[in-house]
Amino acid sequence: MKGTIIMKKFKCLLILIIAVFLIGCAANSTEIKKPEHLNAGMKEIKKGTSWYQKGCYKRSLEHFLRAHELFSGSDQLSGVALSMNNIGNIYRIMGDLENALLFFDESIDIYNNSKNYEGLVQAMSNRAAVLIEGNRLEDAAKLIEEAEVIAQKHSIPVYNLQNNLGLLYIRQKKYSQAKDVLIEARTNIKPDAFGEFATVNYALGRLMNETGCFERAVYFFETALKADRLSGFHKGIADDLAEIGSVYYSQKKYESAANCFKRSIKIYALIENRDKVSEITNMLVKAAKKANLNISITQHFVKNWLEGKAFENPCK
Repeated sequence: MKGTIIMKKFKCLLILIIAVFLIGCAANSTEIKKPEHLNAGMKEIKKGTSWYQKGCYKRSLEHFLRAHELFSGSDQLSGVALSMNNIGNIYRIMGDLENALLFFDESIDIYNNSKNYEGLVQAMSNRAAVLIEGNRLEDAAKLIEEAEVIAQKHSIPVYNLQNNLGLLYIRQKKYSQAKDVLIEARTNIKPDAFGEFATVNYALGRLMNETGCFERAVYFFETALKADRLSGFHKGIADDLAEIGSVYYSQKKYESAANCFKRSIKIYALIENRDKVSEITNMLVKAAKKANLNISITQHFVKNWLEGKAFENPCK
């Protein structure tokens, strides 16, 4: 009798386990997979971001435009706003500030109407950066203030806004305020957030260079360089090296300056940034002449790469 009772209990337990298992399987089988056409836009965003990191902006822009078409076709407003924001970033980095502002305005409108406050703050921050570059400092200050209010209300990190505010203060020659806000931003950014960490250190390097604190400038630019290397941001690496070279040049450390310029110009040549190649070439020639250095090998590679003769062109 006792054995029969135990057997019945065992059977009941077994039935219960099987039932739970079947329910779990049924739940998994009814999970709704996101339709492929709704994922297509984000795939293009990822491709565009990858090209952006390499400094290949024409290729990047193509994928962001494709993403915009895909998001628009499936009426995914958050995706439309994201693609607009990214397109604005491309135009900004290519120096087309007018078009950059148009795309940021569109992105801001969509994020605002859909109450996506994190995206809104980011787009506002990016627009403020363009206004600073265009020397519209009062407009930039007002926009940063508005974005900070929204960010604080919705507990959104503000270090990107702080970085832009620091750049604004540098333009206004308010160096003490710039240092305070940039140091605070640097403290709030995790070192493994390589892009943001590089950006704020680069800004601090510019501040230190402008105020004559050359050793500190090199420190911050080198910190930015390490972060940009880790993230694989080619243009950032080239910019960092160019700035370090400029600091060394101002200190009359011409050999060290030439070394940095050589490394920088190669990257600019590989990503086909002809304007920066021309700018850095002038600095390299001056530094090399003062240091009595032969730069013919560097010039040889730069010439070949600009003519499309690179075996490993990152933008191909």
